[in-house]
Amino acid sequence: MDTEPVKDVVRPKQPPALFNLLIPGLALLCALLFATPSVAKKDNKPQKLFSDSSEWSVTLTGPWHKIESRSSKDARYPAQLTYPRDNGEQVTIDIEVAPRALTRRRICDFPPLKIYFDKQEMKGTEMRGNKSLKLVTYCDTNKKYEQYYIKEFLTYRIYNLITEYSFRVKPLMVDYKDSERNWKPVTRFSFLIEDADEVADRNDLKKLTIGKVPPAELHAVETSNFALFQYMIGNLDWAATGGPDKDKCCHNAKIIGTGVDDVPKYVIPYDFDSTGLVNAHYAAPPDKLGVRTVRERLYRGFCAQNETLPQSADLFRQKRPEIMALFEENTHLTNSSRKRAIRYLEAFYEILDDPEMFKREITDKCRG
Repeated sequence: MDTEPVKDVVRPKQPPALFNLLIPGLALLCALLFATPSVAKKDNKPQKLFSDSSEWSVTLTGPWHKIESRSSKDARYPAQLTYPRDNGEQVTIDIEVAPRALTRRRICDFPPLKIYFDKQEMKGTEMRGNKSLKLVTYCDTNKKYEQYYIKEFLTYRIYNLITEYSFRVKPLMVDYKDSERNWKPVTRFSFLIEDADEVADRNDLKKLTIGKVPPAELHAVETSNFALFQYMIGNLDWAATGGPDKDKCCHNAKIIGTGVDDVPKYVIPYDFDSTGLVNAHYAAPPDKLGVRTVRERLYRGFCAQNETLPQSADLFRQKRPEIMALFEENTHLTNSSRKRAIRYLEAFYEILDDPEMFKREITDKCRG
């Protein structure tokens, strides 16, 4: 039987050395292109709420007339929040809101709010990780009250410049639309406050539920920062080692750390509307301190941290330009509010820069 002649086997040429070098890179490229959906999704997540400091224009729709008339009741009400994504898309989510902050509820026509989220529904969004957040709202429809909360917002920002052990804040311009009445929306500056668990988590710590904290257990430098900051803003409405509830420290401050029995612990301040810097008309100094107005400063830091006060003072001096810029560059402040705030801060720096005044007004006034 006839057979075909056997052909010579043609062996392929060896690829050039450059091609061999490209193979691993091509393999990596393919792996990235055909990555599992979970990897791609992780990379495409929007920034978390407090990692972006830009101001949002949002709409908050809820039964505001009903809430105002029942602000003394601790009840939740259905509401909706509409906010912008990075790509300009407007997103509306269902939330619940409740009045909070006992003092402001009594004083203000419109109460501060706590916003409750469906944590499962918030996965993959800017709000992820949050079960609830405090919203500082307007107090009265008269726009002069808005200046209080702009200054309070900037007070939080001051402490952000000093330390990572601080509550971050998200500025908002909110249209408050009533869901049950056809009223013209009220548009006012407001801001959200980071949750204490989130502050602890980003510092690799956790929020502690504890009764009392001896001053010696508090981180020395950070507690000096805390006390000097409270003096700077003229705040006397706080307690860092105990509180009105004997089982729950503290007053207008949270404690974070690695554990209840571990040291050091860190004290994180909040709620600054009763400070001299904000100078709200309803604010009054605590009794028995011999202080006539909230504009009058009184140092209430602990003697246990006196050795670290010079280090903290140097930090405040270093941050002075940035602190002043917060007020100089804010477009929501009126000229008169800006000037009063800057003068109040400059008076603090006069004490900080005068060794005799620093000793007399700060170091010698420490609590044992």
